[in-house]
Amino acid sequence: MKRQHLTSSKSAGFVASILVLLLSLLLSGATAPPEPAITPGSAAQARVYYKDVISRQLSFDATPGATTLDNLLDFLGYPTSGLKLQTLDPEVLMNPARASSADGLGIPEKGLNGATLREEDILAARFFAPKIVNVSTKDPIPGWRKLVRLRVRPESRAARVGIESAVILFNFFVPVDQPPFEGPSINTQVMLLAPKLTSRLYWLDFDPKGTLSLALNASFDAADLQGGGTRDYFVPDGCNACHGSPGNLRPPMMNYLDTDHWFDRLENDFATLKTPVVFDAHTNDTTQAGFAPAFDVIRRFNEEALLQNASVQPDSFETQAAATWLKLHADSDAHFPPIARSFSGSAGQSWQASETDGLNLLNRYCFRCHGSVRFSIFDRQAVVERAGIMRQRIKPSQQQAKSPGFKMPPDRPLSDSEIQALDDFLKKLK
Repeated sequence: MKRQHLTSSKSAGFVASILVLLLSLLLSGATAPPEPAITPGSAAQARVYYKDVISRQLSFDATPGATTLDNLLDFLGYPTSGLKLQTLDPEVLMNPARASSADGLGIPEKGLNGATLREEDILAARFFAPKIVNVSTKDPIPGWRKLVRLRVRPESRAARVGIESAVILFNFFVPVDQPPFEGPSINTQVMLLAPKLTSRLYWLDFDPKGTLSLALNASFDAADLQGGGTRDYFVPDGCNACHGSPGNLRPPMMNYLDTDHWFDRLENDFATLKTPVVFDAHTNDTTQAGFAPAFDVIRRFNEEALLQNASVQPDSFETQAAATWLKLHADSDAHFPPIARSFSGSAGQSWQASETDGLNLLNRYCFRCHGSVRFSIFDRQAVVERAGIMRQRIKPSQQQAKSPGFKMPPDRPLSDSEIQALDDFLKKLK
C-alpha cells in the first residue's frame, strides 16, 4: 500500500508539473504561430498535390524547382517562353497573325494537326490589383496584374486529358511614380480549367524565375504577422480558400475581375495613383474611345468566369456577384459605386442608399476577403446574419484578441475611429 501511494503521488506530481508548465507558457505568451484567416495549407500537402493530382491525373510533370512555365506552355500547345507571354503587349497576343510571328510568341499559326490559332484563343489584360497589396504598411506599394487566358490548342497533351483553357496571372509591385510591368513577375499563378474532370479547376504556382514553386507569398494576414509581413499560401489549400472552396470541400471557381472595386480604391488607399487602373485603356476616363476595347477584354473574361461558376456552384454568391457585374456592364463601361453593386442571395433586401457610408467601409476593409471567401459584403442579408460575430471580430474583447486569427480585418490594423464607425454601422443593421 505504501509503495502504491508513493507511485500515485509521483504521478499526480508529474501531471501537476505539466499543467503548471503549460500555464506558464500561456501566460508568458509562448503560443503557437497565429492561425491565418486564409487557410495556408502546407509544403507537404502542396508536394502531394503536384505529385498525385497534377503529375498523375493530368499527366503533366509538376516537379517543384525543376518544372518551368515554358514546360507548361508547351503542354498547353503553345511552344514558347513564359517571358514572351509576360512582356508582349496584349494587342500582339490577341492578334493571331502577330502572336504567331517571330516578333510575337514565335509559334506556328497552324498548330498540331493543322489547327489554326483563332481569334480569342488568347485574351490578355493588364490592370491595377489592390487585392494583392500589403495595405498594412504606411505607404502601400501598388500591385498590378497581367492576365493571359489561353484556350488549349487542339491535340495538345493538355487537350487530351480534358483541360480546356488556362488562366495565367503575372504579379507585379511598383511604386506609384514608376511604370508597371517593366520588371519581372514576382509570382505567377496558373489555373487550369477542366470542366469535365472532378476538380474542374487545378492550380500551379511559379517563382520569379518561372520555376514551379509551392506557394504564393502574400499579405492576407499581415495584421497578425510580426511587422505586418507576408506568409506562404500553398497550393491547393491557399488557392481554394479564396476561390469558393474553403477546406477543399467542393470544386473551386474563377474570381471575376471587379473593375469597380479598382476605381473605388483610388478614393482611399491609392489616391496618389495616376496610372490608369485598366492599364491598356491608357486613361481612367471611361467615356474616351480608347477605353472601350480594353474594357471589353475584361467583360469577355468575366463572361467566361460566370459560365465556370454557374456550372460548378450556380447558387453561390460568387456566381451572383459575377452576374451582377455583367448585368451592370452589359452596355456600360462606367464605374458603378458600391451601393449600385448590391445583390441579395435570399429574400432579404439589398443595400439602401441610407447605408452607403457603411457599405463603403465594408468595401474598403472587408471586400479583399469577403468578396470571395465564405460570403460577400455586397449581399446585405449575409452581412445582417453575421453582424454580431463581425462586431466581435472587429472589436474583440481582450480574451478574444488573444486567439490568433480572430481579429478582423486580418490584413491591416484599423484606427479607433475606423473600428468604431464599422461597429456602429453593424450594430444598427436589421
